[in-house]
Amino acid sequence: MTLDFANGAFPRAGLAFSDMHIVLAQAVAGDEAALEAHTRQIDELGRNGRYPSGPLVPAVSRAFAAFERRDFSTTIEALEPIVGELERIGGSRAQLDLVEFTLLRAYVGADRLEDAHRMLSMRHRGSRRIAVAELGAVH
Repeated sequence: MTLDFANGAFPRAGLAFSDMHIVLAQAVAGDEAALEAHTRQIDELGRNGRYPSGPLVPAVSRAFAAFERRDFSTTIEALEPIVGELERIGGSRAQLDLVEFTLLRAYVGADRLEDAHRMLSMRHRGSRRIAVAELGAVH
């Protein structure tokens, strides 16, 4: 999904699955203003009881933006509280894996290898063999 398409096709927040893709595109593109605006829309919907996934997508939004800045501590702070509820976002295993793998890579980047080991050992879904850059440092 390109940033122009995401911003044009989905100008307003409303569906967690598409919103997660939009905030990912905005974070990777470094479009902080669009990312903040989209996250504010989600927060407003949540406050009004109109966003079933609650705080998950805003947390993912903050995490992706922090990860792009290589701020692994902030990435971890945003994702740890929500990682057990990712199914509320919807989508396929690939979307949920992206969030989990982001947290895993943030653990490695923050030199929190014990947390990375714990996360890998608790992983129930999908493969236990994960292709994450620099994950060899964990083994």
